[in-house]
Amino acid sequence: MVARWCVVTLVLVFAGQVPELTAQGGGRPPSVRGSQDLTFGLLITGVPTTISRLDAAAAGQFELRGAKNAQITVQLTLPTVMTGPGTVPLEFGPNDGGHGPTATITASQPFDPTQPLSVVLSGNGKYYVFLGATARPAPQTPSGTYGATVSLTMTYVGN
Repeated sequence: MVARWCVVTLVLVFAGQVPELTAQGGGRPPSVRGSQDLTFGLLITGVPTTISRLDAAAAGQFELRGAKNAQITVQLTLPTVMTGPGTVPLEFGPNDGGHGPTATITASQPFDPTQPLSVVLSGNGKYYVFLGATARPAPQTPSGTYGATVSLTMTYVGN
């Protein structure tokens, strides 16, 4: 039996939505940056692979910036498959998201990335979101490069 493999990367992109296009309360304008792609590396067909939200080398990472101590809502738009020469199904479980006021991934708190998240930006106006997932390549998945896009929308909702 020959094991097939595929190289996969989920590309992180952002969409920042705010009630006004200017900074809230005269503070820093809102921004979201995908600082690290969620990367599965080589997958073996028929073998599920899970990347933990706590995996500093492979988990997806976003950095959010805005007005200090501003209340925001974070919403992720998650793909159900990665595409390439075929498709690879993706799953995002209730603990695959992580969030926190520092970039320390191991200190992040779990959340369900399929649900909106309400948080308060830190005193320096920053916040971090981390993302894991499970890829489930079928036994006959063609080898090749696969990818998908994860979008994050940040919305100001209060002071």
